[in-house]
Amino acid sequence: MSGQKQLHFGNPQNYFWKGLFQSGLIPRSIAPEEGHLLWTSWNMSIVNLVQRTTPSASDLSRQEMRDAVPDLCRKISESAPRIVCFVGIGIYATFAAQSNTTPGLQPVVYSLEPAASGADKSTATSSNAQQPPLQPLTPDKTAHQGMLGARPPFAYLFVMPSTSGRTTTYQNRDKLMFLKQLKYVRDCVAPASPESPPRPIDHDVLDDLGPKTRSKYF
Repeated sequence: MSGQKQLHFGNPQNYFWKGLFQSGLIPRSIAPEEGHLLWTSWNMSIVNLVQRTTPSASDLSRQEMRDAVPDLCRKISESAPRIVCFVGIGIYATFAAQSNTTPGLQPVVYSLEPAASGADKSTATSSNAQQPPLQPLTPDKTAHQGMLGARPPFAYLFVMPSTSGRTTTYQNRDKLMFLKQLKYVRDCVAPASPESPPRPIDHDVLDDLGPKTRSKYF
């Protein structure tokens, strides 16, 4: 249905738009047709790993997703976001080339340093750009050293289950839990007010909002 409507998360059974509002990530409920407000009003954007539409991510082959990773890396490196959220555990597993992925804040970050991120467009699709420039999430990174500049040195990576109604392993209440964690991380690293500096991520708060996964960080 999203493909038919030419909209992101256009199926009424998809929890994405409702979850953004219920978690507090956006201040009001919006319809898929108003998705442009994410960028124009709230400094967020949606990027597809693979451009063709399918009923769910499971309808995409792993090779098709792997082939799309370099282009996604180029987009991340060029836009330099503070957080990248993957809506779909399998999509992130393909992106990071790992077999086991636990949803939530990931134990690695995406380096946005030019030498690591491959920002040179001439090499964006070369064999050297096949793997994302991931680095361990260390305690100094949770303190946001260097995050006050116009271009952050790295982007936090967050993974949550697909919001599709076809994803039954996680119910909407579980998906809301991850979205609330994402909002907390967003509020820490990208506060809405320019007068409010970034603040460290408190893992006790993350544990209160969702599953206790402290051991995977340090």
